[in-house]
Amino acid sequence: MSLEKDYFLLYHGINDIEQTSTYGTNENKDKDEFFDIASLVLSATRRDYEKFITLDSFKKLVSKITNKEVKNLDELYQLQFCLIDAIENDSRNCNIERMHESFEYLKNENIIGQFEYNKLISLFDPKELASCDDEIDVEDELKVDEKKPFKEAKNELDDLILELKSIFITDDFKKELDETSNYLSNQKFSIGITGVMNAGKSTMLNALMGQEILGSAVVPETANLTIVKHGKPSAKVFYWNKEEWQKIEQSANEIKSIKDFVDETKKVFGDKLSDLIKEDSLSEEVNINSLASYTSAEASGKKCNLVKYVELRSDLNFLSEGIEIVDTPGLDDPVIQREEITKEYISDCDLMIHLMNVSQSATLKDVEFIIDALLYQNITKLLIVITRADTVTKEQLEEVINYTKSSIQRQLKAQNKDSKLNYILEHIKFIPISGKMALYHRTGRSEEAIKNGFNLEDTGILEIEDYLNETLFGADSSKSDLIIKSALIQLQKIITKELKSFNYELVLLSKSKDELLKDLEEFTKKKDTNKRIFASLKEDINLYKSDATNYLETLEAFLSSELIELQNIIKQRVFNDVKYSLEKDKRKPENSRIKTIVETAIKDGIIDIIRDYRYKFIKKSQSIGEICEQKYQDLGFVMGHKNDNFDARGFFQDDFKSGFLTSSNQLLINKILKELKDTKQSKLLEFDRAIETQIKEEFSSIEKTIKEKAKKISEMLIENFFRAIAEPLNVFEHKLKKDEKLLQDRIENFEEKEKNKEVVTMDIHKKIKRLESVMKGLKA
Repeated sequence: MSLEKDYFLLYHGINDIEQTSTYGTNENKDKDEFFDIASLVLSATRRDYEKFITLDSFKKLVSKITNKEVKNLDELYQLQFCLIDAIENDSRNCNIERMHESFEYLKNENIIGQFEYNKLISLFDPKELASCDDEIDVEDELKVDEKKPFKEAKNELDDLILELKSIFITDDFKKELDETSNYLSNQKFSIGITGVMNAGKSTMLNALMGQEILGSAVVPETANLTIVKHGKPSAKVFYWNKEEWQKIEQSANEIKSIKDFVDETKKVFGDKLSDLIKEDSLSEEVNINSLASYTSAEASGKKCNLVKYVELRSDLNFLSEGIEIVDTPGLDDPVIQREEITKEYISDCDLMIHLMNVSQSATLKDVEFIIDALLYQNITKLLIVITRADTVTKEQLEEVINYTKSSIQRQLKAQNKDSKLNYILEHIKFIPISGKMALYHRTGRSEEAIKNGFNLEDTGILEIEDYLNETLFGADSSKSDLIIKSALIQLQKIITKELKSFNYELVLLSKSKDELLKDLEEFTKKKDTNKRIFASLKEDINLYKSDATNYLETLEAFLSSELIELQNIIKQRVFNDVKYSLEKDKRKPENSRIKTIVETAIKDGIIDIIRDYRYKFIKKSQSIGEICEQKYQDLGFVMGHKNDNFDARGFFQDDFKSGFLTSSNQLLINKILKELKDTKQSKLLEFDRAIETQIKEEFSSIEKTIKEKAKKISEMLIENFFRAIAEPLNVFEHKLKKDEKLLQDRIENFEEKEKNKEVVTMDIHKKIKRLESVMKGLKA
């Protein structure tokens, strides 16, 4: 708040003064008597201005600092406004002290009372106004730097919220502060761990967590996805549901490894299979020490075949900062449905760690997964950990890293995406690790590691920890930055609302009982009008929300149409390649080529479709937002968004970017390859019809999944979007109700509150100044 507004609010109890005329005060501020005369003029109020204006001596004094005559209250306000503007823009400590002496003189001469004197002294504070020869440096008391590490910035905000709760008087706004605090405390940072079987995932994780919670001690040869969260130590297993198990059985018709898996499962469980495979996924709390019998591929009971995923809770310090770990089964898992679940979770991870055994280098599965994660799964940070680094030399490690990079380049070239090489390599970090030696150090067996020539620093675990900490919580972490910015914006909104409450309190405290009764009468007159306006606007917003929800049916039809077109594209690309190869080379194309054609066509096609879906969704939202904004403006409201003009893209910046490419295409590829096996040039038409049928059949589940995900995201976004649109209306409605209650309370308890009005007024002003200082720091 500017000094002008601060002065009129505290001293006059009005907060809507705007400058409409100029009194030439800036030209007169160098005169010796300027600050003395200014003190006198600034001490005049609406209750005593008439006795000032009628005095010739007052007129004579005013003529020394301005060439205009003051004839009424409005002109007095304008002169006061211009005086403050001159004082605020060019003042020295000595001049402000001179004003203080003048105020004291006016008090001693009974021209102003003690209460008015206290307010003027508080307003014209040398610490805040001095700016020249005797300048006093004033620093913002608080500056929350969004570029600080997350934990440091969070601690600052937590401390600030505690202080704000001690300043605030509105319970509703205190609750909003608690919500912001909970938002900061309940953030989750998810780390996805991937790799082929025996890549060393469990060993590295145990070393990170400092305890053998995974691996041979508890979960040997884990065959299931495991989610590790912070909490009281416990374990829970989740089984496949009927629909998921039926998909696995259908896959068994085409993929031998899955057929073996299903046959083994049916042989072990027989009729008891239905006890665990239910319509809805069955979950079961299990003893951590016996968890291996549910998750180990080596366990005789083979319950791991029926377990979809495991949820582990641990009280380890490593997890206490909101970290969750998603430990995936091997990429070479024969059950493709596990791969789909892995991709579902990985697409939501903040960071992915991919492990490769140094002795196996980069397998094709490794390279395909790395490319898929960075190009299609919206993974922005990928750490590749080369395990068992203690078994090779540094030169051999460097060879493995170079070989991995060249393998990525070759695979990108095969997919006709070699232009993406630099992009992928820029987003990859390589760190070698000796997981076994790191685990020795972290589990009280350091002597054994040192005996093998490995200090803790040599194992690579510290480098991994530094990377994780910097990526998740560092100053340049995009997620941390977003969290802190969101909290800052929320705090600014809450403080702004409480400042308005304090301002209104000051206005009420400055008024007589007759003035308050007149205000209440005006309030009551406008109440019914406001109710009608609010009801009308709410009805409009609900209609637009219904329109947006109904539009999802149009978007669903768009998805259906586009996915049918994508099926035709896939069929045509496979057919053309097979035809070209048979005609030119007199042989069928390699299976790997058909696999690349199908996968690339599906992934690129779905990405393009979702991009167009997002564009249509935003365009519709933009149209609705602009209409609502215009209605608000017609009624004098402001939407309160960051843009000068309404822009729906700001609401949906990071949505529709991940989670749509989690289906495995292996079954479709196998079916096409099966049709290709017996194809000849003379049978191309039969091949064309056959693969069209197979693609259509497999796309039914892909289409269902994409539609469900798009609808779920869209419905959530519509809720958030219209909550944001309705917020200014809700805030204003809440303010009117609160103001009315404050006004009624002030009238009902007028005599009692008049007794301590001076103390309350100065206390509120002090709080306002503190909140304004905080706001200045938050915006810095």
